[in-house]
Amino acid sequence: MARISINLLPTEFITQELKAGKFYKVQAIGVVIILGMIFLTSATITLRILQSRNIVLVQARLVEAQQRVSDLKSTQASLVLLKDRLKVVNQYLGTPSKQTSMYDLIDKLVPSEVFINAIIVDRNSEVQVVASLPDSQTLDNLIISLTAKESNQDIIKEVAVESLNRGRDGLYRISLKIKPK
Repeated sequence: MARISINLLPTEFITQELKAGKFYKVQAIGVVIILGMIFLTSATITLRILQSRNIVLVQARLVEAQQRVSDLKSTQASLVLLKDRLKVVNQYLGTPSKQTSMYDLIDKLVPSEVFINAIIVDRNSEVQVVASLPDSQTLDNLIISLTAKESNQDIIKEVAVESLNRGRDGLYRISLKIKPK
């Protein structure tokens, strides 16, 4: 069976109801939009507050880091000064002085039988050696080793015998003056 519907309401009432329905829909959409805007505004304000707090924390860490860096500047200056001083010291340690070279060369060239009483190395690297020797052969070996260019590495320019004598005990006492090149 077919249903039959009869509308006995006046048409103004129907148009009025349609207008009211549209009005309620517009109001509902407006309320949803207003609630959405309120939600977005509150979320934005909350994020702003959180970001402000994070910015304050980061700025505090930045100030602390800047303070540490400024505290380290004086340490850095001290370290640079110390580094420069160490560089100068290493220059002196890396290259032996002429006096040290002469002392090492004399130590290497003097035969083991020779008893050295004194070695004096002056500022000009001139060496004065006072020694005692048991026999003339050792004396010859000493003079030869000091004057031979192969053994003295061409560092010694001149060897001068300042004094030579033989004591009652049979020992030779010699005083040598050695000039470097």
